[in-house]
Amino acid sequence: MKAQALALWFLPAVTLVSACASSAHTPRMPDWAPDEARPVAAASGVTGGDDPIRLPSEVQDSSIRVPQRDKNDAIRIPRPVDEPESHWPASGLYIGGSLITSQPGGDFDGNTALLGPTDVITVPDIDVGAGAGLYVSYRWHMNEIQLQYSITEHDGTFPGSPVDHDTTFYDFDVNWRHYIWEQSPFQPYSLLGLGIGSADIDNGSTDQATGTVFQDAEMKDGISVNLGLGLAFYPLPGLMFFGQGMYRFAFYETSDGIDGEFSNTPDIEGDGWNISFGAAIRLLPPRK
Repeated sequence: MKAQALALWFLPAVTLVSACASSAHTPRMPDWAPDEARPVAAASGVTGGDDPIRLPSEVQDSSIRVPQRDKNDAIRIPRPVDEPESHWPASGLYIGGSLITSQPGGDFDGNTALLGPTDVITVPDIDVGAGAGLYVSYRWHMNEIQLQYSITEHDGTFPGSPVDHDTTFYDFDVNWRHYIWEQSPFQPYSLLGLGIGSADIDNGSTDQATGTVFQDAEMKDGISVNLGLGLAFYPLPGLMFFGQGMYRFAFYETSDGIDGEFSNTPDIEGDGWNISFGAAIRLLPPRK
């Protein structure tokens, strides 16, 4: 009985061990391939229709700043894009100079003489003269304040006088220039200014008694109002060339000769035109 029970238990065990020991065969997968490769549509906003996917570095929107890496694998943070200047960047402190030609008129026509206590001051007839000017100025946006000192020399004569009466004018002006065409390197401008000045007249004072003693005379305490137009050219923001036409309304209140200084009654007028060509260079840019 025991032998029969043992046989019944042993037979299934031998069968199980034989099945586990035998080699297993993996079932073969059926052959398959897609009919054709089809692209998968990208999410909306990443591509433009049929365009390939754009990488972040290709994004053109300047409001999106994507960090980049340089050749050393260091992160570079893009700097903000500078806004373009709304006007030609010519502001700052300038120093400049000019060549000048001018023709004062008014009483400088050879028909006026002033009588002092014992002398006579002659106001000669003067020719077109030439000279130079030096100035400093500060420009902001489309306006400029200019401080200029200029000298012009003129040949002069007086009817009946045996000597020449060449005349030199000295002027100090404060001028305001207002520019237009703010986005162009060519900028026309208007000018308004005030000035003070004097005029030295060679042999301008002589004695009344003999008319043979001559001494230089001076027209002093001159005041002027300046009106003008000009054109400036900026090949570089800090370099300027200009041409300018100006009319000076001027008068002189005092004369100084052999008898000393005395008031002119009436004032001596010296209105006239003034043409200049010059250049200026920027010393300091504007403060930011």
